[in-house]
Amino acid sequence: MQIDHLFKYLAVFGVSYVIVFIFTPLFIKITPKFGLIDYPDSRCVHSKPTPLAGGVVVFLGFHVACFTLYQYFWKEFSGQLNFDWWYAFFLASSFLLGIGLVDDRFNTSPILKLVGQSSAALILYFLSDYQVNLLNLDFDFLWGMLFVLIWNLTIINAFNLIDGLDGLCSGLALISGIGLATIFIFRGFPGDALVCIALIGSCLGFLRYNFFPAKIFLGDTGSMFLGFAIANISLQAGGKGSVSLIIAALFFVAGVPVLDTLLAIWRRSIRKLLAKNNSDATPVKIMGADREHLHHRLLNSGATHKQVAYILYAVNIVIIALGIIYFIYKDLAIGLFLIALIISIYLLFRYILKIELWETSRLITEGFSNSKYTDFNLALYLLFDVAWMSVMVWLSGFLVLNGEQPFSSLGKWANSLPLWIVPTFILMFASNTYIKIWRNSSFKDFLLLSLAIIIGALFSLAIFFSLNSNLNFLATINQACLFILFTLLGILGIRIPFHLSREWIIGNHSPIINATPRSNILLYGSGQVAGLYLRAHYLNHENHHENDFIIGFIDDNPSIKGKYTYGLPILGGVAELEKVAQEKNINGIILTIPLSDESLGLLKKLCLKLNITLFKWKTTIIQL
Repeated sequence: MQIDHLFKYLAVFGVSYVIVFIFTPLFIKITPKFGLIDYPDSRCVHSKPTPLAGGVVVFLGFHVACFTLYQYFWKEFSGQLNFDWWYAFFLASSFLLGIGLVDDRFNTSPILKLVGQSSAALILYFLSDYQVNLLNLDFDFLWGMLFVLIWNLTIINAFNLIDGLDGLCSGLALISGIGLATIFIFRGFPGDALVCIALIGSCLGFLRYNFFPAKIFLGDTGSMFLGFAIANISLQAGGKGSVSLIIAALFFVAGVPVLDTLLAIWRRSIRKLLAKNNSDATPVKIMGADREHLHHRLLNSGATHKQVAYILYAVNIVIIALGIIYFIYKDLAIGLFLIALIISIYLLFRYILKIELWETSRLITEGFSNSKYTDFNLALYLLFDVAWMSVMVWLSGFLVLNGEQPFSSLGKWANSLPLWIVPTFILMFASNTYIKIWRNSSFKDFLLLSLAIIIGALFSLAIFFSLNSNLNFLATINQACLFILFTLLGILGIRIPFHLSREWIIGNHSPIINATPRSNILLYGSGQVAGLYLRAHYLNHENHHENDFIIGFIDDNPSIKGKYTYGLPILGGVAELEKVAQEKNINGIILTIPLSDESLGLLKKLCLKLNITLFKWKTTIIQL
């Protein structure tokens, strides 16, 4: 790095940092006069009224630093984020700042904020002459405008939604700014990196007053401005690239905020559908609010405000570091990304997605159990099977021919479909595939369906060889094997989600946040009746028994002690009951197996001694 560049970086950083650092205390004193105060409610994590709209100072520090950059520090600036871009961004972000101030003062509707965000993005697009490129194809004006609009709305609202904890939004924006500056420097645009430096200085200066315990909040004024800045700076950082590069960039520049936003949309959409099926449920708004953002979950797990901020900072640093490696060393980073992807998927499912998967499982089990969906589901299976098998005929041939077209025309592909799929469908119909209720299916049903697919494909293979003796034997066999494999994956796969959802609900108890004190329950007996109880408990009565938490099993079979069944541990026999009850704070025991009068009498005495309620379950729970 050249010495003069280093001086410019330090100068721009110093201007933005000092302005924000000096003016924030003054702004804290004057905000109450304008009614810019955040009074805590049930959703807030702070406990006292706090000044709001600190984004005004961040806005001021950033733009003053940019102005001095263009007018004094680098007059010959010729990068992508040049003076013309900054002037357009200044006008657009000023408009967005006004929308944020109105919202911070009067708490406007989400629709109005969305309109304001869209207007700011369009102002910038019209004034700055963006050139949008994907897959090395230049978008025309309207398609480019649509892309820029969606990009801006996504990142603006990602930062807006994550702003629920002291120092979180400003800290994440700071990290994103560092990542973008690094990318610009390695791509040979040191001038553009200076704009990121201005943003970094503003965020760091504000973080001094915004970190826990916060003396002032960004408000929508600040969170939307930071999202707007990150969104539009990042559009210039990636350059021309593939769709995968653009989608990856969305996470690299705003990893934690984007992930949190996607989870919120997923969670609220599922709950909205569930509420429609339940007339007594509270209506859910996708643009509404809840206390189940990532920072809320970490707080509920016992972490402190500072620990939560540091954890999410660290996650964002890792995501953006991977992004930097990807942008700079695309070809060398493939292996690293595969490893990171596998680890990320595991961590997501293991620790983060429990609430979303729980709600999705409830939707699948409740929705598919509704009788009005049964005929629709069976028709959907038939249409899916036809479409899937048709595509797999082409795909299997494509792979066998090492990427060459397996059919010379669409007509030849269509003409081959009956020979490939009719024998399989005949056997599928013969095995009652399309009159079975797959949500209640057993292993035998899936086995028969698999055999129908395999035998049907073998019939097709025999027909092909009998009609054409000149076929390439090995290639046709390979294509048939691939066709069978892909068909099994798709046709069995679409029928499995209900079962996966049911097992998820049984094995992962309702992750209700801030629930009332729960009752810890043991099941006596770990056999099939216990499994029936768990299904009835979690699938049919989760709302009535949401505070009954099944700890595990008591079973007198010594060979299975310490093992797991139905996702729960077998904690021992009746001899260990007193110890288990004290360690696990057991409130109740449910019998799922018959006991002799003598054994039942001893169990009652032990429960009386330990102040444990004893129940027996058949189809309903009966207190003994």
